Amino acid sequence: MPGFEIIQARIKDDIAVLIDRLMRSKEQEVIFVLPKNSIVALSPESLKLLQQEAESIGKILSISTENQKLKSFAKKFKVPIYDPDATPKSIKMEKTERPRSVKRMTDILPPEVYLSEENLLPELEPEPEISLLSEAPIYEVSQKSDLEAAGNMELEKNLENFYSRAKETPILKINKTFSWNRLILPLIILGGLSLLSSFYLILPKANIKISIKKIPVKIDIPVAVSKNISSPILTSGIIPGQYFMLSKSGSKTFEISGARQEVAIRARGFINIYNAYSAASQKLVAQTRFETKDGKIFRIQKSVIVPGAKVSGNKLTPSVVRAEVAAEEPGEEYNIGPSFFTIPGFKESPKYAGFYAKSVEPMVSSKGSATIVLTPEVLELKKKELLQELAKGLEDDTLSAVKDSNLELIGGASAVKIEEFKYAVPAGASADSATISMKITWQAVVFKEKDFKTLVDYYVSDKYPDLKSFSFSGNITYPKATRTDFKKGELFFTYGLNEENALTADVNGLKKELAGRSEDEMRQLISSKNFINSAAISLWPFWVKNAPGSPERINITVDNK
Repeated sequence: MPGFEIIQARIKDDIAVLIDRLMRSKEQEVIFVLPKNSIVALSPESLKLLQQEAESIGKILSISTENQKLKSFAKKFKVPIYDPDATPKSIKMEKTERPRSVKRMTDILPPEVYLSEENLLPELEPEPEISLLSEAPIYEVSQKSDLEAAGNMELEKNLENFYSRAKETPILKINKTFSWNRLILPLIILGGLSLLSSFYLILPKANIKISIKKIPVKIDIPVAVSKNISSPILTSGIIPGQYFMLSKSGSKTFEISGARQEVAIRARGFINIYNAYSAASQKLVAQTRFETKDGKIFRIQKSVIVPGAKVSGNKLTPSVVRAEVAAEEPGEEYNIGPSFFTIPGFKESPKYAGFYAKSVEPMVSSKGSATIVLTPEVLELKKKELLQELAKGLEDDTLSAVKDSNLELIGGASAVKIEEFKYAVPAGASADSATISMKITWQAVVFKEKDFKTLVDYYVSDKYPDLKSFSFSGNITYPKATRTDFKKGELFFTYGLNEENALTADVNGLKKELAGRSEDEMRQLISSKNFINSAAISLWPFWVKNAPGSPERINITVDNK
Protein backbone atom coordinates (compact mmCIF):
# COMPACT_ATOMS: atom_id res chain seq x y z
CA MET A 1 0.00 0.00 0.00
CA PRO A 2 1.58 3.39 -1.02
CA GLY A 3 2.73 5.69 1.76
CA PHE A 4 3.68 9.32 2.05
CA GLU A 5 6.61 11.37 3.32
CA ILE A 6 6.62 14.88 4.81
CA ILE A 7 9.83 16.78 4.00
CA GLN A 8 10.66 19.88 6.06
CA ALA A 9 12.46 22.27 3.69
CA ARG A 10 14.97 24.85 4.87
CA ILE A 11 14.96 28.56 4.06
CA LYS A 12 17.99 28.30 1.72
CA ASP A 13 16.81 25.16 -0.13
CA ASP A 14 16.46 26.21 -3.77
CA ILE A 15 14.58 24.32 -6.50
CA ALA A 16 17.60 22.11 -7.30
CA VAL A 17 17.74 20.85 -3.68
CA LEU A 18 13.97 20.24 -3.55
CA ILE A 19 14.03 18.24 -6.80
CA ASP A 20 16.90 16.15 -5.45
CA ARG A 21 15.04 15.39 -2.23
CA LEU A 22 11.88 14.58 -4.22
CA MET A 23 13.72 12.05 -6.36
CA ARG A 24 15.45 10.49 -3.34
CA SER A 25 12.15 9.92 -1.53
CA LYS A 26 10.97 6.28 -1.53
CA GLU A 27 7.32 7.18 -1.01
CA GLN A 28 4.80 7.82 -3.77
CA GLU A 29 3.30 10.93 -2.14
CA VAL A 30 5.63 13.72 -0.99
CA ILE A 31 4.59 16.79 1.03
CA PHE A 32 7.03 19.73 1.15
CA VAL A 33 6.70 22.04 4.16
CA LEU A 34 8.12 25.37 2.93
CA PRO A 35 9.10 28.11 5.45
CA LYS A 36 7.30 31.43 5.15
CA ASN A 37 10.55 33.16 4.06
CA SER A 38 11.76 30.35 1.77
CA ILE A 39 13.98 31.48 -1.13
CA VAL A 40 11.64 29.58 -3.45
CA ALA A 41 9.26 32.54 -3.01
CA LEU A 42 11.77 34.68 -4.95
CA SER A 43 11.10 32.58 -8.04
CA PRO A 44 7.61 31.04 -7.74
CA GLU A 45 7.93 29.79 -11.33
CA SER A 46 10.15 27.07 -9.88
CA LEU A 47 7.02 25.41 -8.38
CA LYS A 48 5.97 24.60 -11.92
CA LEU A 49 9.30 22.89 -12.54
CA LEU A 50 8.99 20.93 -9.27
CA GLN A 51 5.47 19.78 -10.25
CA GLN A 52 6.71 18.67 -13.69
CA GLU A 53 9.54 16.63 -12.11
CA ALA A 54 7.04 14.93 -9.75
CA GLU A 55 4.74 14.02 -12.64
CA SER A 56 7.65 12.68 -14.73
CA ILE A 57 8.57 10.13 -12.00
CA GLY A 58 4.95 9.29 -11.10
CA LYS A 59 4.83 10.92 -7.67
CA ILE A 60 2.08 12.97 -6.03
CA LEU A 61 3.32 16.39 -4.89
CA SER A 62 1.75 18.83 -2.46
CA ILE A 63 3.06 21.74 -0.36
CA SER A 64 2.31 23.24 3.02
CA THR A 65 3.29 26.86 3.69
CA GLU A 66 2.14 30.11 5.29
CA ASN A 67 3.55 32.18 2.41
CA GLN A 68 0.52 33.57 0.56
CA LYS A 69 2.55 34.25 -2.58
CA LEU A 70 3.60 30.60 -2.76
CA LYS A 71 0.01 29.52 -2.19
CA SER A 72 -1.28 31.68 -5.02
CA PHE A 73 1.32 30.33 -7.42
CA ALA A 74 0.64 26.77 -6.24
CA LYS A 75 -3.00 27.24 -7.24
CA LYS A 76 -1.88 28.74 -10.57
CA PHE A 77 0.30 25.70 -11.39
CA LYS A 78 -2.24 23.25 -9.88
CA VAL A 79 0.08 22.15 -7.09
CA PRO A 80 -2.07 20.76 -4.21
CA ILE A 81 -1.81 22.60 -0.89
CA TYR A 82 -1.59 20.21 2.04
CA ASP A 83 -3.95 20.86 4.98
CA PRO A 84 -2.35 19.46 8.16
CA ASP A 85 -5.79 19.26 9.86
CA ALA A 86 -7.08 16.89 7.20
CA THR A 87 -5.83 13.36 6.49
CA PRO A 88 -4.75 12.89 2.82
CA LYS A 89 -6.95 10.47 0.91
CA SER A 90 -3.97 8.42 -0.03
CA ILE A 91 -3.08 7.85 3.63
CA LYS A 92 -4.77 4.91 5.38
CA MET A 93 -3.90 4.15 8.94
CA GLU A 94 -2.99 0.53 9.52
CA LYS A 95 -4.27 -1.39 12.50
CA THR A 96 -1.91 -1.50 15.41
CA GLU A 97 -0.07 -4.77 15.46
CA ARG A 98 1.38 -6.39 18.44
CA PRO A 99 5.10 -6.14 18.53
CA ARG A 100 6.75 -9.28 17.41
CA SER A 101 8.39 -11.31 20.16
CA VAL A 102 12.10 -10.90 20.42
CA LYS A 103 14.09 -14.05 19.89
CA ARG A 104 16.12 -14.99 22.88
CA MET A 105 18.58 -17.78 23.57
CA THR A 106 16.75 -20.73 25.09
CA ASP A 107 17.84 -22.30 28.34
CA ILE A 108 20.03 -25.38 28.15
CA LEU A 109 17.85 -28.52 28.48
CA PRO A 110 18.92 -32.07 29.19
CA PRO A 111 18.69 -34.63 26.41
CA GLU A 112 15.25 -36.10 25.88
CA VAL A 113 14.56 -39.74 26.62
CA TYR A 114 11.92 -41.27 24.43
CA LEU A 115 9.83 -43.85 26.26
CA SER A 116 6.94 -45.88 25.21
CA GLU A 117 3.61 -45.54 26.91
CA GLU A 118 4.57 -48.39 29.10
CA ASN A 119 7.80 -46.65 30.15
CA LEU A 120 6.22 -43.33 31.10
CA LEU A 121 7.30 -42.05 34.46
CA PRO A 122 4.82 -42.62 37.26
CA GLU A 123 3.15 -39.72 38.86
CA LEU A 124 5.00 -38.98 42.05
CA GLU A 125 3.11 -38.84 45.23
CA PRO A 126 3.66 -35.97 47.62
CA GLU A 127 6.77 -36.54 49.65
CA PRO A 128 6.08 -37.62 53.20
CA GLU A 129 7.35 -35.55 56.01
CA ILE A 130 10.78 -36.58 57.17
CA SER A 131 11.50 -36.85 60.78
CA LEU A 132 14.84 -35.41 61.75
CA LEU A 133 15.09 -37.97 64.51
CA SER A 134 14.75 -41.00 62.27
CA GLU A 135 17.88 -42.77 61.17
CA ALA A 136 16.91 -42.91 57.48
CA PRO A 137 14.28 -41.27 55.26
CA ILE A 138 11.16 -43.28 54.66
CA TYR A 139 9.49 -43.02 51.17
CA GLU A 140 6.12 -44.28 50.23
CA VAL A 141 5.81 -45.27 46.58
CA SER A 142 3.09 -47.02 44.80
CA GLN A 143 3.71 -50.46 43.41
CA LYS A 144 4.97 -50.34 39.76
CA SER A 145 6.16 -52.95 37.38
CA ASP A 146 9.80 -53.80 36.95
CA LEU A 147 9.76 -52.33 33.43
CA GLU A 148 8.68 -48.94 34.69
CA ALA A 149 11.31 -49.04 37.36
CA ALA A 150 13.95 -49.78 34.73
CA GLY A 151 12.81 -46.82 32.62
CA ASN A 152 12.98 -44.56 35.62
CA MET A 153 16.46 -45.66 36.38
CA GLU A 154 17.51 -45.04 32.76
CA LEU A 155 16.16 -41.48 32.85
CA GLU A 156 17.98 -40.74 36.09
CA LYS A 157 21.18 -42.08 34.59
CA ASN A 158 20.89 -39.88 31.50
CA LEU A 159 20.24 -36.80 33.61
CA GLU A 160 23.21 -37.60 35.80
CA ASN A 161 25.48 -38.04 32.76
CA PHE A 162 24.28 -34.77 31.16
CA TYR A 163 24.94 -32.60 34.19
CA SER A 164 28.23 -34.32 34.96
CA ARG A 165 29.47 -33.52 31.42
CA ALA A 166 28.50 -29.89 31.88
CA LYS A 167 30.85 -29.64 34.86
CA GLU A 168 33.75 -31.20 33.03
CA THR A 169 36.19 -29.67 30.50
CA PRO A 170 34.42 -27.66 27.73
CA ILE A 171 33.32 -29.60 24.69
CA LEU A 172 35.70 -27.76 22.26
CA LYS A 173 39.10 -29.31 22.51
CA ILE A 174 42.28 -28.00 20.90
CA ASN A 175 44.04 -30.45 18.71
CA LYS A 176 47.58 -30.60 19.89
CA THR A 177 48.75 -31.23 16.31
CA PHE A 178 49.17 -27.86 14.35
CA SER A 179 47.35 -27.70 10.96
CA TRP A 180 48.10 -25.11 8.23
CA ASN A 181 44.75 -25.80 6.60
CA ARG A 182 42.95 -24.30 9.58
CA LEU A 183 45.07 -21.10 9.30
CA ILE A 184 44.53 -20.42 5.56
CA LEU A 185 40.88 -19.33 5.76
CA PRO A 186 41.42 -16.73 8.56
CA LEU A 187 44.42 -15.37 6.69
CA ILE A 188 42.34 -14.99 3.50
CA ILE A 189 39.57 -13.21 5.41
CA LEU A 190 42.07 -10.94 7.19
CA GLY A 191 43.79 -10.10 3.86
CA GLY A 192 40.47 -9.29 2.21
CA LEU A 193 39.50 -7.00 5.08
CA SER A 194 42.88 -5.26 4.89
CA LEU A 195 42.49 -4.80 1.13
CA LEU A 196 39.00 -3.34 1.53
CA SER A 197 40.29 -1.02 4.26
CA SER A 198 43.07 0.17 1.94
CA PHE A 199 40.55 0.81 -0.83
CA TYR A 200 38.40 2.75 1.58
CA LEU A 201 41.28 4.90 2.86
CA ILE A 202 43.27 5.37 -0.38
CA LEU A 203 40.91 5.17 -3.35
CA PRO A 204 37.92 7.38 -2.37
CA LYS A 205 37.59 10.46 -4.53
CA ALA A 206 35.01 13.20 -4.94
CA ASN A 207 34.47 14.90 -8.29
CA ILE A 208 32.38 18.05 -8.14
CA LYS A 209 31.42 20.20 -11.11
CA ILE A 210 30.08 23.64 -10.22
CA SER A 211 28.59 26.40 -12.33
CA ILE A 212 29.34 29.92 -11.11
CA LYS A 213 26.62 32.56 -10.92
CA LYS A 214 27.12 35.55 -13.21
CA ILE A 215 26.07 39.15 -12.75
CA PRO A 216 25.37 41.42 -15.77
CA VAL A 217 27.71 44.42 -15.53
CA LYS A 218 26.67 47.58 -17.40
CA ILE A 219 28.42 50.84 -16.56
CA ASP A 220 29.89 53.94 -18.28
CA ILE A 221 33.28 54.90 -16.84
CA PRO A 222 34.69 58.40 -17.45
CA VAL A 223 38.49 58.25 -17.88
CA ALA A 224 40.97 61.15 -17.74
CA VAL A 225 44.65 60.71 -18.68
CA SER A 226 47.23 63.26 -17.52
CA LYS A 227 51.00 63.45 -17.86
CA ASN A 228 51.14 65.52 -14.65
CA ILE A 229 50.50 62.61 -12.21
CA SER A 230 52.55 59.48 -11.48
CA SER A 231 49.90 57.16 -9.95
CA PRO A 232 46.13 56.67 -10.47
CA ILE A 233 43.67 58.87 -8.58
CA LEU A 234 40.80 56.37 -8.60
CA THR A 235 38.23 58.49 -6.80
CA SER A 236 38.58 61.18 -9.48
CA GLY A 237 38.89 58.76 -12.42
CA ILE A 238 42.39 59.97 -13.43
CA ILE A 239 45.26 57.74 -14.54
CA PRO A 240 48.86 58.75 -15.43
CA GLY A 241 49.86 59.27 -19.06
CA GLN A 242 52.84 60.20 -21.23
CA TYR A 243 53.22 62.86 -23.94
CA PHE A 244 55.24 62.33 -27.14
CA MET A 245 56.31 64.84 -29.81
CA LEU A 246 58.54 63.66 -32.67
CA SER A 247 59.63 65.27 -35.96
CA LYS A 248 60.48 63.85 -39.37
CA SER A 249 61.52 65.35 -42.73
CA GLY A 250 61.33 63.93 -46.26
CA SER A 251 61.04 64.74 -49.95
CA LYS A 252 59.28 63.34 -52.99
CA THR A 253 60.11 63.65 -56.70
CA PHE A 254 57.45 62.85 -59.26
CA GLU A 255 56.93 63.11 -63.00
CA ILE A 256 54.43 65.64 -64.31
CA SER A 257 51.95 64.02 -66.65
CA GLY A 258 48.80 65.14 -68.38
CA ALA A 259 47.56 66.74 -71.58
CA ARG A 260 49.75 69.31 -73.25
CA GLN A 261 48.42 72.83 -73.25
CA GLU A 262 49.60 76.19 -74.52
CA VAL A 263 50.96 78.04 -71.53
CA ALA A 264 51.70 81.70 -71.34
CA ILE A 265 55.08 82.46 -69.89
CA ARG A 266 54.66 84.40 -66.65
CA ALA A 267 55.96 87.90 -66.52
CA ARG A 268 59.51 88.13 -65.24
CA GLY A 269 61.95 90.82 -64.28
CA PHE A 270 64.34 92.07 -61.62
CA ILE A 271 63.79 94.03 -58.44
CA ASN A 272 66.10 95.76 -55.96
CA ILE A 273 65.41 94.76 -52.34
CA TYR A 274 66.26 97.35 -49.67
CA ASN A 275 67.01 96.95 -45.94
CA ALA A 276 66.21 100.23 -44.21
CA TYR A 277 65.35 98.50 -40.93
CA SER A 278 68.58 97.64 -39.09
CA ALA A 279 72.25 96.87 -39.43
CA ALA A 280 71.44 93.15 -39.24
CA SER A 281 71.18 91.13 -42.44
CA GLN A 282 67.89 89.40 -43.40
CA LYS A 283 67.45 86.11 -45.28
CA LEU A 284 64.54 85.77 -47.70
CA VAL A 285 63.73 82.24 -48.89
CA ALA A 286 62.80 81.30 -52.45
CA GLN A 287 59.17 82.10 -53.39
CA THR A 288 59.00 84.99 -50.91
CA ARG A 289 56.16 87.22 -52.08
CA PHE A 290 56.45 90.85 -53.16
CA GLU A 291 53.25 92.84 -53.67
CA THR A 292 52.56 95.93 -55.85
CA LYS A 293 50.28 98.74 -54.71
CA ASP A 294 47.41 97.28 -56.79
CA GLY A 295 47.81 93.78 -55.28
CA LYS A 296 49.79 91.93 -57.96
CA ILE A 297 52.10 89.28 -56.50
CA PHE A 298 55.61 88.49 -57.73
CA ARG A 299 57.89 85.85 -56.15
CA ILE A 300 61.68 85.73 -55.98
CA GLN A 301 63.06 82.60 -57.67
CA LYS A 302 66.00 81.99 -55.34
CA SER A 303 66.83 82.66 -51.72
CA VAL A 304 68.71 85.88 -51.07
CA ILE A 305 70.32 87.59 -48.09
CA VAL A 306 69.71 91.33 -47.78
CA PRO A 307 72.78 92.95 -46.16
CA GLY A 308 72.41 95.09 -43.07
CA ALA A 309 71.95 98.85 -43.43
CA LYS A 310 74.96 101.09 -42.97
CA VAL A 311 74.87 103.24 -39.83
CA SER A 312 76.91 106.43 -39.61
CA GLY A 313 76.20 108.41 -36.46
CA ASN A 314 72.47 108.92 -36.35
CA LYS A 315 72.14 108.35 -40.10
CA LEU A 316 71.10 104.96 -41.54
CA THR A 317 71.85 104.21 -45.19
CA PRO A 318 69.70 101.32 -46.60
CA SER A 319 71.52 98.36 -48.17
CA VAL A 320 70.30 96.77 -51.42
CA VAL A 321 70.43 93.42 -53.25
CA ARG A 322 69.19 92.49 -56.73
CA ALA A 323 66.88 89.44 -57.27
CA GLU A 324 64.88 87.89 -60.11
CA VAL A 325 61.09 87.68 -59.70
CA ALA A 326 58.26 86.02 -61.61
CA ALA A 327 54.55 86.73 -61.58
CA GLU A 328 52.45 84.44 -59.43
CA GLU A 329 50.12 83.78 -62.36
CA PRO A 330 50.50 84.04 -66.14
CA GLY A 331 48.73 86.91 -67.86
CA GLU A 332 49.38 90.13 -69.72
CA GLU A 333 48.13 92.15 -66.73
CA TYR A 334 51.43 91.33 -64.99
CA ASN A 335 53.39 93.10 -67.74
CA ILE A 336 53.90 96.16 -65.56
CA GLY A 337 56.42 98.96 -65.65
CA PRO A 338 58.80 100.05 -62.88
CA SER A 339 56.95 99.68 -59.57
CA PHE A 340 57.24 99.82 -55.77
CA PHE A 341 56.89 96.51 -53.82
CA THR A 342 56.24 95.56 -50.18
CA ILE A 343 56.67 92.17 -48.43
CA PRO A 344 53.21 90.82 -47.25
CA GLY A 345 54.90 88.37 -44.88
CA PHE A 346 56.17 91.27 -42.72
CA LYS A 347 52.71 92.80 -42.17
CA GLU A 348 51.84 93.54 -38.54
CA SER A 349 55.62 93.85 -37.93
CA PRO A 350 58.07 96.82 -37.83
CA LYS A 351 59.97 95.10 -40.65
CA TYR A 352 57.08 95.80 -43.03
CA ALA A 353 58.13 99.46 -43.38
CA GLY A 354 61.88 98.73 -43.19
CA PHE A 355 62.05 96.22 -46.05
CA TYR A 356 60.80 97.09 -49.56
CA ALA A 357 61.71 96.68 -53.26
CA LYS A 358 61.75 98.66 -56.50
CA SER A 359 61.91 97.66 -60.13
CA VAL A 360 63.63 99.88 -62.70
CA GLU A 361 62.68 97.82 -65.77
CA PRO A 362 59.24 96.57 -66.94
CA MET A 363 58.06 93.02 -66.32
CA VAL A 364 57.69 91.07 -69.61
CA SER A 365 55.75 87.88 -70.50
CA SER A 366 55.00 85.97 -73.70
CA LYS A 367 53.01 83.01 -74.90
CA GLY A 368 54.78 79.70 -74.77
CA SER A 369 54.42 76.58 -76.81
CA ALA A 370 52.12 73.67 -75.93
CA THR A 371 53.64 71.83 -73.01
CA ILE A 372 52.76 69.86 -69.82
CA VAL A 373 52.23 71.99 -66.76
CA LEU A 374 51.96 71.23 -63.02
CA THR A 375 48.38 71.89 -62.04
CA PRO A 376 47.38 73.00 -58.49
CA GLU A 377 45.35 69.80 -58.06
CA VAL A 378 48.37 67.59 -58.79
CA LEU A 379 50.57 69.63 -56.48
CA GLU A 380 48.04 69.33 -53.61
CA LEU A 381 47.67 65.59 -54.21
CA LYS A 382 51.44 65.02 -54.05
CA LYS A 383 51.59 67.11 -50.90
CA LYS A 384 49.02 64.86 -49.17
CA GLU A 385 50.82 61.72 -50.31
CA LEU A 386 54.12 62.90 -48.85
CA LEU A 387 52.37 63.87 -45.61
CA GLN A 388 50.81 60.38 -45.24
CA GLU A 389 54.12 58.65 -45.97
CA LEU A 390 56.01 60.66 -43.37
CA ALA A 391 53.23 60.37 -40.77
CA LYS A 392 52.85 56.61 -41.30
CA GLY A 393 56.56 55.97 -40.93
CA LEU A 394 56.77 58.14 -37.82
CA GLU A 395 53.67 56.56 -36.28
CA ASP A 396 54.84 52.98 -36.96
CA ASP A 397 58.21 53.64 -35.34
CA THR A 398 56.53 55.24 -32.34
CA LEU A 399 53.85 52.58 -31.93
CA SER A 400 56.42 49.79 -31.83
CA ALA A 401 58.20 51.61 -29.00
CA VAL A 402 54.86 52.26 -27.27
CA LYS A 403 53.82 48.59 -27.43
CA ASP A 404 57.16 47.47 -26.03
CA SER A 405 56.46 49.76 -23.05
CA ASN A 406 52.89 48.36 -22.61
CA LEU A 407 51.43 51.74 -23.53
CA GLU A 408 48.09 52.24 -25.29
CA LEU A 409 47.38 54.78 -28.05
CA ILE A 410 43.68 55.28 -28.84
CA GLY A 411 41.99 57.04 -31.73
CA GLY A 412 41.94 60.83 -31.51
CA ALA A 413 44.90 60.91 -29.11
CA SER A 414 47.50 61.81 -31.77
CA ALA A 415 47.94 64.59 -34.36
CA VAL A 416 50.28 65.49 -37.27
CA LYS A 417 51.31 69.06 -38.07
CA ILE A 418 53.18 70.31 -41.19
CA GLU A 419 56.02 72.51 -40.02
CA GLU A 420 57.51 73.26 -43.45
CA PHE A 421 56.61 72.61 -47.10
CA LYS A 422 58.76 73.48 -50.14
CA TYR A 423 58.44 72.97 -53.88
CA ALA A 424 60.78 73.89 -56.76
CA VAL A 425 58.10 74.01 -59.44
CA PRO A 426 55.02 76.10 -58.57
CA ALA A 427 51.54 75.22 -59.77
CA GLY A 428 51.01 76.33 -63.36
CA ALA A 429 54.67 75.97 -64.32
CA SER A 430 55.83 73.81 -67.19
CA ALA A 431 58.21 71.00 -66.29
CA ASP A 432 58.84 67.32 -66.85
CA SER A 433 59.21 66.56 -63.13
CA ALA A 434 58.96 68.27 -59.78
CA THR A 435 60.34 67.80 -56.27
CA ILE A 436 58.60 68.71 -53.03
CA SER A 437 59.94 68.53 -49.45
CA MET A 438 58.23 68.59 -46.06
CA LYS A 439 58.91 68.60 -42.32
CA ILE A 440 56.21 67.33 -39.92
CA THR A 441 55.76 66.86 -36.16
CA TRP A 442 53.74 63.99 -34.61
CA GLN A 443 52.41 64.27 -31.07
CA ALA A 444 50.36 61.88 -28.92
CA VAL A 445 49.14 61.16 -25.36
CA VAL A 446 49.38 57.50 -24.26
CA PHE A 447 48.68 55.49 -21.06
CA LYS A 448 49.34 52.07 -19.52
CA GLU A 449 46.61 49.45 -19.82
CA LYS A 450 47.21 48.14 -16.29
CA ASP A 451 46.37 51.59 -14.87
CA PHE A 452 43.17 51.63 -16.93
CA LYS A 453 42.18 48.15 -15.65
CA THR A 454 42.81 49.26 -12.07
CA LEU A 455 40.41 52.17 -12.58
CA VAL A 456 37.73 49.93 -14.11
CA ASP A 457 38.08 47.40 -11.26
CA TYR A 458 37.55 50.22 -8.77
CA TYR A 459 34.39 51.49 -10.49
CA VAL A 460 32.86 48.02 -10.97
CA SER A 461 33.63 46.85 -7.42
CA ASP A 462 32.13 50.06 -6.04
CA LYS A 463 28.88 49.61 -7.98
CA TYR A 464 28.70 45.79 -7.75
CA PRO A 465 30.03 44.80 -4.29
CA ASP A 466 28.96 41.14 -4.74
CA LEU A 467 31.64 40.67 -7.41
CA LYS A 468 34.43 41.38 -4.88
CA SER A 469 36.91 41.34 -7.77
CA PHE A 470 36.47 41.99 -11.48
CA SER A 471 38.42 40.77 -14.49
CA PHE A 472 38.11 41.51 -18.19
CA SER A 473 37.13 38.77 -20.64
CA GLY A 474 38.70 38.98 -24.07
CA ASN A 475 40.38 41.99 -25.63
CA ILE A 476 39.57 45.55 -24.63
CA THR A 477 38.14 47.74 -27.39
CA TYR A 478 38.95 51.35 -26.58
CA PRO A 479 36.67 54.18 -27.73
CA LYS A 480 37.86 57.29 -29.55
CA ALA A 481 39.05 60.21 -27.42
CA THR A 482 36.41 62.86 -26.81
CA ARG A 483 39.02 65.58 -26.20
CA THR A 484 42.83 65.84 -26.33
CA ASP A 485 44.95 68.76 -25.08
CA PHE A 486 48.49 68.25 -26.35
CA LYS A 487 49.85 71.38 -24.64
CA LYS A 488 48.72 70.12 -21.21
CA GLY A 489 49.32 66.46 -22.07
CA GLU A 490 45.73 65.44 -21.24
CA LEU A 491 43.29 63.00 -22.78
CA PHE A 492 39.60 62.29 -22.05
CA PHE A 493 37.28 59.42 -23.07
CA THR A 494 34.36 57.34 -21.73
CA TYR A 495 34.56 53.54 -21.57
CA GLY A 496 31.26 51.62 -21.77
CA LEU A 497 31.32 48.18 -20.10
CA ASN A 498 28.49 45.74 -20.84
CA GLU A 499 29.15 42.06 -20.10
CA GLU A 500 28.39 39.23 -17.70
CA ASN A 501 30.96 38.56 -15.01
CA ALA A 502 31.17 35.51 -12.75
CA LEU A 503 31.21 35.79 -8.97
CA THR A 504 34.49 34.98 -7.23
CA ALA A 505 34.78 31.31 -6.23
CA ASP A 506 37.09 30.21 -3.39
CA VAL A 507 37.73 26.67 -4.66
CA ASN A 508 40.44 25.79 -2.10
CA GLY A 509 38.30 27.01 0.78
CA LEU A 510 35.33 25.00 -0.53
CA LYS A 511 37.46 21.83 -0.66
CA LYS A 512 38.43 22.23 3.00
CA GLU A 513 34.79 22.73 4.02
CA LEU A 514 33.62 19.64 2.09
CA ALA A 515 36.33 17.29 3.39
CA GLY A 516 34.87 14.36 5.40
CA ARG A 517 31.22 15.38 4.97
CA SER A 518 28.41 13.07 3.90
CA GLU A 519 26.73 13.49 0.54
CA ASP A 520 23.71 15.21 2.09
CA GLU A 521 25.94 17.55 4.07
CA MET A 522 27.89 18.34 0.90
CA ARG A 523 24.67 19.25 -0.92
CA GLN A 524 23.55 21.47 1.94
CA LEU A 525 26.92 23.24 2.10
CA ILE A 526 27.08 23.83 -1.66
CA SER A 527 23.50 25.14 -1.77
CA SER A 528 24.42 27.70 0.90
CA LYS A 529 27.15 29.28 -1.27
CA ASN A 530 25.79 32.34 -3.06
CA PHE A 531 28.41 32.14 -5.83
CA ILE A 532 27.32 28.66 -7.01
CA ASN A 533 24.56 28.42 -9.61
CA SER A 534 24.42 24.61 -9.87
CA ALA A 535 26.56 21.61 -8.92
CA ALA A 536 26.95 17.89 -9.65
CA ILE A 537 28.57 15.55 -7.08
CA SER A 538 30.16 12.19 -7.91
CA LEU A 539 31.74 9.94 -5.23
CA TRP A 540 34.03 7.03 -6.14
CA PRO A 541 34.06 4.05 -5.58
CA PHE A 542 30.32 3.37 -5.57
CA TRP A 543 30.20 2.31 -1.91
CA VAL A 544 31.70 5.60 -0.67
CA LYS A 545 29.12 7.77 1.11
CA ASN A 546 31.37 10.56 2.44
CA ALA A 547 33.82 12.95 0.84
CA PRO A 548 37.51 12.10 1.40
CA GLY A 549 39.01 13.58 4.54
CA SER A 550 41.88 15.08 2.53
CA PRO A 551 41.02 18.17 0.42
CA GLU A 552 43.64 17.04 -2.14
CA ARG A 553 41.36 14.11 -3.09
CA ILE A 554 38.44 16.42 -3.84
CA ASN A 555 38.45 17.61 -7.44
CA ILE A 556 36.35 20.71 -8.17
CA THR A 557 35.82 21.72 -11.82
CA VAL A 558 34.50 25.22 -12.47
CA ASP A 559 32.28 25.71 -15.51
CA ASN A 560 32.41 29.40 -16.49
CA LYS A 561 30.22 29.03 -19.57
